[in-house]
Amino acid sequence: MVEVFLLSTDPTSEKVDKIKTWLSSLQEVYPHQINLVDLRQQTYFKKRTEETLILRIDEKQVTYPENPESIKLALSEAHKNANSPDYRPAAVKDRLEARERFSLWFSRHYLALINIILALYVGLPMLAPVMMKLGQLEPAKTIYGLYRPLCHQLAYRSFFLFGEQAYYPLEVPADSGRLTYSQVSGSADEDMQAASAFIGNDVAGYKIALCQRDVAIYASLLLFGVIFALTGRKFKPLSWWLWILLAIGPLGLDGIWQLVSFMQLSFLSWLPVHESTPFLRVLTGSAFGWFTSWFGIPTIEESFSEERLRLEAKAALERQRR
Repeated sequence: MVEVFLLSTDPTSEKVDKIKTWLSSLQEVYPHQINLVDLRQQTYFKKRTEETLILRIDEKQVTYPENPESIKLALSEAHKNANSPDYRPAAVKDRLEARERFSLWFSRHYLALINIILALYVGLPMLAPVMMKLGQLEPAKTIYGLYRPLCHQLAYRSFFLFGEQAYYPLEVPADSGRLTYSQVSGSADEDMQAASAFIGNDVAGYKIALCQRDVAIYASLLLFGVIFALTGRKFKPLSWWLWILLAIGPLGLDGIWQLVSFMQLSFLSWLPVHESTPFLRVLTGSAFGWFTSWFGIPTIEESFSEERLRLEAKAALERQRR
């Protein structure tokens, strides 16, 4: 007997009644058993605002379930397959395979994994100055060492905790009363190796193991991921051209100009020297992180949507048979 599964988030809707009527009219020509499955028992479908309607005839999902010709064609093919020697009962075919179970699990939890990884990535560098303050020098230095290949860690472009100031730039306005990097470190401004190695002291406090811009980038990546999860993953992906304009543009203008200024290339001697400020680093880094996340995470969500819908429906069938 060919089995027909009508899966819906609204089993009493007019669409469901119409399809049941069409199926009944074909019962004599193509005998089949109709199974109505309420998808609202699956958490995934409870969160969907739009009505979901899926028609499976044997192992095939009907592409256009509201077209009677599509239903008739699918029933005809199902009856031909039922008479083939390698036919398997629908109960066997509706079980999730190991690969499908992993795909379904990953599609459900990928966002939590991304957010956890980002939280750890941006959280550990902030833990390093806390450990320094508490006298846990070896764990703190391990964190600084782990992040050194990932970030320049220049002290004059980093935030500090537990010191007189939140940051120590190369220059400060005269009579401002603020300290510069060279004053708290005792090192020359141009010694980049010393600036990277300088962790801090009792006066300056201790630096976060990521620079100001990187903290802003990864924190805003995480912030979008959390908001995306809390709002039910309803953001649509940002257009690629807006991503370039809003994320790449400001970061490139501020960061590349600063880099080129530092390199002091002779053919660019006309370009004004530019040392960015904490405000600009945080602003451009936050814009890059936020809009990159807006471009990337909803795109991932959309790429999973069709396959997840299929697997969630199959999981609902499997649950129906238990």
